[in-house]
Amino acid sequence: MTFVNCLAAVLSLAVAPALAQAPSPFNIRFQQGQNLLVLADGGTATLSADAVGVATTGTLSLTYRGASSAQITINSVELVGSLDFSLGGFAQSLPLTVTGGETVSAPVRYLPSSGNRASARLVISYTENRVTASVTLNLVGLAPDFAFSYTPPGGNAQPIVSGNPILFPQTPVDTTANAVFTIINRGSGPGVINSITASGAAFQLVGAPLPGTVVEGGRELRVGLAFTPRQTAPSTGSLTVELFNQRLSFPLEGSGASAQFLYEVIGERGAALVQPEQLISLPDAPVGERSSLNVRVTNAGNADGRIAVITVSGAGISLTDLPPLPVVLAPGNRFTFTLNFAPNQAGRVSGRLRIGNDQFDLSATGLGAVLSFAYVVSGVSTSVPNNGAVNFVPTAVGTSSSVTFQITNTGTAPGSVNSISISGTAAVFELANVPVLPVTLSPNQTVSFVVRFAPNLVGVASATLRVDTNSFSLNGAGTAPAPLPSYRFEGASGTQEPLQQPAVSLTLASGYPLTLNGTLTLAFNSEVFANDPAVQFATGGRTVNFTIPANTTRAIFANGAQQMRLQTGSVAGSIVLTPSFATEGGINLTPPNPLSLTLTVAPSAPRLLNVSLSGRTSTSLTLLVSGYATSRSVTTMELRFTPVSGENIGTTQLTLNVESAFLAWYQSQASQAFGSLFTATIPLTITGDIKNVATPADTIQSIAVTARNALGVSNSVSLALQ
Repeated sequence: MTFVNCLAAVLSLAVAPALAQAPSPFNIRFQQGQNLLVLADGGTATLSADAVGVATTGTLSLTYRGASSAQITINSVELVGSLDFSLGGFAQSLPLTVTGGETVSAPVRYLPSSGNRASARLVISYTENRVTASVTLNLVGLAPDFAFSYTPPGGNAQPIVSGNPILFPQTPVDTTANAVFTIINRGSGPGVINSITASGAAFQLVGAPLPGTVVEGGRELRVGLAFTPRQTAPSTGSLTVELFNQRLSFPLEGSGASAQFLYEVIGERGAALVQPEQLISLPDAPVGERSSLNVRVTNAGNADGRIAVITVSGAGISLTDLPPLPVVLAPGNRFTFTLNFAPNQAGRVSGRLRIGNDQFDLSATGLGAVLSFAYVVSGVSTSVPNNGAVNFVPTAVGTSSSVTFQITNTGTAPGSVNSISISGTAAVFELANVPVLPVTLSPNQTVSFVVRFAPNLVGVASATLRVDTNSFSLNGAGTAPAPLPSYRFEGASGTQEPLQQPAVSLTLASGYPLTLNGTLTLAFNSEVFANDPAVQFATGGRTVNFTIPANTTRAIFANGAQQMRLQTGSVAGSIVLTPSFATEGGINLTPPNPLSLTLTVAPSAPRLLNVSLSGRTSTSLTLLVSGYATSRSVTTMELRFTPVSGENIGTTQLTLNVESAFLAWYQSQASQAFGSLFTATIPLTITGDIKNVATPADTIQSIAVTARNALGVSNSVSLALQ
């Protein structure tokens, strides 16, 4: 007669210490790329990823060392540790019988969620000659994680991210300022710098690394940046860093130091900057009369400047109020002189103004005609004087409105229009159907063109329309864009099973005229007062960005995907997905009460995943039972024993009260990282009389395990011992 000592059956959630084992019956190999490792029991395989979020895969191969007639059974494969590792291959079809000399393989996938070193343990349970044992392999994952800093000339290093500018201090023209750009690999594994390039005529790289340079984890790479300005105007460029899976850009900005002359034309409407070789239009003057404008010269540089000559050419054009020449201007100093136009005949006059080494084209018109102006909206014409205002109807962002601008010669002689342009900071006004200039208008003749207004922001916008020397204020108001169409979620809905990756998509009811940028946010509301970190998007984290291109309906996620997968975890609760929407200009289009999608993981009875034998002696057995309980509650475990034929055991069923042990585990800080997953260790002591077997432990043929909580009984998992 044999029996199971009930008092010795104790649940322990701690990891049992490793037991001494016989040599592994397997030849163990692990290959990643061209690298092949031969591992012993307890050995370590390292997988190096190219970047965070980029998967790498190795192959685990087990070759049974037994004779060709021998067999071994692989019972289970348990992967414990970082969730960045996953296992496929034969691990998906267990138990598996392998004959002597036969090899089985499984891919090991490492998808790093951060640059930190990741580790996991792979426990392979097997039965050989009726003895169940296990081999253990350690997995280590390494990945690079790059950060950047910039050390300006004579300054201290400061962190910088892609898109932020690298600023050089003001540098004398034709001299060089040197800075340092540093790439820091703060991850655990090596990373590759595909290339580092710089654009912009004033910027050069010093000591740039060769393409494909490797930066080990915890190390840094320094590259010199040289700035050599050839002018005082701001210089711009870009520093581009090509990594394995991303392209980073850092704008380069700097300016030179030198004497620099700034020219302003001052007329009745104020001052306007003019560049050398640009056209200066003098005010129109009736024949026999005179018009004037002032030209102001300022040294806007940081060094003295000398001007030795100021001359002008052109019929009827003259200079007055000149300073004594040569004139030397210190930085910030200025002087002013006058340009005069006194036509003796009607028509356009061209000339040339020289100030030192800079020259300007001049134009002026002797008036013999009178031009009037008007604009037409919806068939209604409104007269507008010089310096008057052209008002557009309020226009929704994403649409446009227009006016027809008319120029009529109401004089008694032909008149001409030489230039039509728009100036100002608002880039939402544009010209269309402009006639070829210059255009001559006979008396009572009209010429017209179109001015369009296409706002990109809500609010008032203005610019200046110039027709020769006449100017008109363009005024428009951008109104709120059209409301967002209704949208819907497609794909997964309702109640979901634990430990799944359902997919969802987001679709507008109709296309929207503007490109939309959005964010999909995941919130997890636990029903058992415990968060589950595994509840997140498959790409990591609880937010993902998407775009909806103009005039389309489907949300596009990273890498062009039209669906986004999420992990349901193992804890009961509701997973709420809520989108937000905005235009590229930053206008928020999210409804006040946005529609959300709620997925539910229901509280349920425990679910057992596996039972295995972690230790065996002649009078004892140690079981490992793994599973999960979405309600984070397990009250009892029941063990059913089947004896070997011919043996009689006194105890065929054993019920263990494990509620307090599981309550302690689920209330512990250590359990928070695993949701409701658990692994229970159950040691059993077996004593009594035996008949046909060698030891008391041999009297048991198999053990079936179930678990229970207030919501019901789990599935049954069994372990064959004979």
